[in-house]
Amino acid sequence: MDRNSLIGLFLIGLILMVYSYYSAPPPQDPATNGKTATESIAPSNGSTSSMNPAVEQPTNTSGASGLPGGGDAAAADTSWTVDSTSTLGLFRPFRRGSPKEFVIENPQIRVTLSSLGGSVSEVELKEYTTYRKTPLLLFKKGDARYNFTYSAGGQTLRTEQLYFTAFAQTDSSLALRIEPKNGSYIEHRYLLPKSGYELKHEVLRVNMSTLLESNNRYTELEWQVRAPSQERDLEEERKIPDIYYRYLNDEPDYLTINKEESEDLPNQVKWISFRQKFFSSSLIAEGHFDNAKISGRPLTDSSHTAEYYASLTMPMENPDDERFSMRFYFGPNHFQKLKALDLGLEKQVPLGWGIFGWVNRFIVIPVFNWLDSFSLSYGLIILILTLIIKVILFPLTYQSYISGAKMKVLKPEIDELKSRFESDPARMQSEQMKLFQRAGVNPLGGCIPLLLQFPILIALFNFFPASIELRQQGFLWADDLSSYDSILDLPFRIPFYGAHVSLFTLLMTASTLLYTHFNNQISGVTGQMKTLGYIMPLMFLPVLNSYSSALSYYYFLANMITFGQQWAVRRFVIDEDAIHRKIQENKNKPVKKSRFQAKLEEMQRTAQQRQSAPRSGNKSKGK
Repeated sequence: MDRNSLIGLFLIGLILMVYSYYSAPPPQDPATNGKTATESIAPSNGSTSSMNPAVEQPTNTSGASGLPGGGDAAAADTSWTVDSTSTLGLFRPFRRGSPKEFVIENPQIRVTLSSLGGSVSEVELKEYTTYRKTPLLLFKKGDARYNFTYSAGGQTLRTEQLYFTAFAQTDSSLALRIEPKNGSYIEHRYLLPKSGYELKHEVLRVNMSTLLESNNRYTELEWQVRAPSQERDLEEERKIPDIYYRYLNDEPDYLTINKEESEDLPNQVKWISFRQKFFSSSLIAEGHFDNAKISGRPLTDSSHTAEYYASLTMPMENPDDERFSMRFYFGPNHFQKLKALDLGLEKQVPLGWGIFGWVNRFIVIPVFNWLDSFSLSYGLIILILTLIIKVILFPLTYQSYISGAKMKVLKPEIDELKSRFESDPARMQSEQMKLFQRAGVNPLGGCIPLLLQFPILIALFNFFPASIELRQQGFLWADDLSSYDSILDLPFRIPFYGAHVSLFTLLMTASTLLYTHFNNQISGVTGQMKTLGYIMPLMFLPVLNSYSSALSYYYFLANMITFGQQWAVRRFVIDEDAIHRKIQENKNKPVKKSRFQAKLEEMQRTAQQRQSAPRSGNKSKGK
């Protein structure tokens, strides 16, 4: 492996290690130490309403582990010290009851709705399972909270404390209503299309002007979710959760919650999304929300990854006839499915920033999806994808091989220059540049092609771990290509390495060492550069041990294909004697210097003249 290739690999390795360091979860915030998973997040507006609101909540009698702050419904009623004939008293009957559950579903999702609050209490994705082969729930009963806040009779009215009645139900739709007096009601409507992951949701207020106060022109909606663990590696899952959001007519942005964070969104908000590793729960306004407050934090118990909170303001100005339309997206973070919604939700799939994301969007994903259409195994798809990439990049690779061969032929002359001008580095550099110019050799010819391949390398570094297509897809000994493969689970944890042994990572490392050894024999590299060539693969080993096995598998294949290409080119294409003759012919040709080269040589001559000029100094005055 020549010097330029080693420099390129070193830069790649350095960037990967920095990326891995900054993507690792930070130390636990001391302020959250000792807190349990059931403790609430305080909303960013300073309100006490959260998973544990200050106003008492009715008891969850469904048998599920309820949200904290539960209390007896009758006891909670004692806080309403109003006459039953008053405005607020008309809602008193809806404070008593037992939660009833209703299920609507289509082939993709099953949604459980609760009469308590008229809200979504559980969502199951029917086409997916957890790593442990249990039903995949985006959130479980007792792990979600959904509330609208109104003012009535001078007091706060919270829908999460009220029992709704089923007004109309089919297999795919449900209307839940509270009707404090004849002809006046609040209704929550839900509708599932025949297929897909969207749930349509409407909130209606009819003839409520005499019951709700005039300041209800803007209604606050609170949505809070504790996300359960679904994947093999809980630590890796906890690196992922974010709250994505998008302002109306703007690009999506996000709030990272690998520690407790909050943010105010003062402008018109189109949607917010609670993103997990491979799935997300999103709330989308048909128009927009006026503003929002979001917050979240990681959870440290053994069954949850993070807790999300959003407070959204809905413009509902007419209590007598008002309808606010929304929709949920409960589904996979599949790039094509999200892109088809035309809302920018696909930005939740972490494909990399800048040019790396473009490579994934416009090259890797289309090719991957095309190969996937043939119903091949994903191990074979990755192999074919690697071959396609290597064929496309072969012209660049070929140029690097030719450049390496030229540098090898010139090595004796370069070594001679180093020995002649060992004490004068500037002169040695100048003579070396003249040699390259006479021979027609570009010293960066081997490094530039390698760096041009760098965007694809980093793009795939992002693509494989984020690809839901690889989730729970096995190949050879790997049972999940989206996660690490393990041939040995250790009874202890090795710092920076983990508690398992990934065979694909070992194969990747071994193939890189073999490729390095082969190149060292050809190029004759010695000293620190030779040592660095062996150190780099060992630096990758702990980094990739816990990464997607598909990524290590791809690197292994890429190394072996590159090894084969290089052997074939050197064996059947490159003729070092012919290259040497060509270089000697170039030396006899007049060199046409560019303005840059002429300027560079002029600067070098000036520097040499300054060094060789006698130094003037103060003469000693005494003898």
